[in-house]
Amino acid sequence: MSKLLALTAILILAMLGGPLLINNPGYIKIVVAGYTIEMTLLGLVLALFVLAIIVFTLYFMVKKLARWQHKSFSFLRGRRQRKARAAFASGLQAYARQQWQLASEQLQLSLQDGQYLNEKRMLASYASLYAGNSQQATTLAITLDTTDSNSAFVQADLLLQQGQPGQACQLLASHVNATNRDKALGQLYLQALQQAGQWRQLLHTIPLALQQQWFSKAEWPQQRFAMYPRAIAHLSMPQGFSAEADYWQTLPTKERKSSAAMLGVAWADAQAGLSEQAEQKLVQILTLGELPAAWPYLRQIPLGRSVLKLRKAVQHWLRDNPTNGYLFAVLAYLAEQEGDREQAAMAWQKVKQYQPELC
Repeated sequence: MSKLLALTAILILAMLGGPLLINNPGYIKIVVAGYTIEMTLLGLVLALFVLAIIVFTLYFMVKKLARWQHKSFSFLRGRRQRKARAAFASGLQAYARQQWQLASEQLQLSLQDGQYLNEKRMLASYASLYAGNSQQATTLAITLDTTDSNSAFVQADLLLQQGQPGQACQLLASHVNATNRDKALGQLYLQALQQAGQWRQLLHTIPLALQQQWFSKAEWPQQRFAMYPRAIAHLSMPQGFSAEADYWQTLPTKERKSSAAMLGVAWADAQAGLSEQAEQKLVQILTLGELPAAWPYLRQIPLGRSVLKLRKAVQHWLRDNPTNGYLFAVLAYLAEQEGDREQAAMAWQKVKQYQPELC
């Protein structure tokens, strides 16, 4: 309806203004550098209209030419590009089928086409590594753009898979900061620090990991057990644990009070010969729900013969959970600490019955 009204208004203006312009065409005279241009007002309007059409036509022609310069009119070059694109499709199919050698070869051939070069190099790097050609994987990874977070992730991941966590830490350290909120990169950095045994830097990175939420609330409790016990136990050697240590003070209060962190403190106490104090901490912090996550580290704590209180706590849990294999595993561990091989063997039999994956 509005379009119809606008068209009607234009027609009315044309009917009223047309005869006026024809009967009174006006007169315009332009004198420039000795040249004189004379025309009517209507003629000037028409001239400007034609000039505008010419300018827009030239503009679009230039844009088309700018696009054409990226296209090849060479038969051989066009043929090479088609082969490269076919190789890319073949390489992706081989990658999906886990045919790593074929995928590596085809993806490297696809690099002759200039589209998605960085992504092709990433895939070719992984395919070469999985095909057993780590040198070729490294060569391809070096050509990636290190300023890009995705490229940095691939380079660091390849280093980790080749057993070079220290170099991966150096590479990732420049990308993990307060301005770059890349969760995947942060998770890989924590993994690299653990593999490299850089425990102090690991704990100093925890506040940034919490601030940027590298892990979800459901994932974080498990991550605590993956990091805190070993880190605190290693950093406490040989002088023992100190609450004034910089790595401890850098952790938020909530993290210091967590079961995983206190498990590390108990481990450090046991290493320092404070077995009774370590056992007391374990009795206070261990819960049945967290026992599966704590078990890989609990079994490494040298309690010696200070196991009476912890054994009573485990036996109490067994009354309500008689088929829990983790509880029998703890009993076996405690018997081993006391040197009672017979009791340990009986407990391990129960573990095989209820939780065979622990044996």
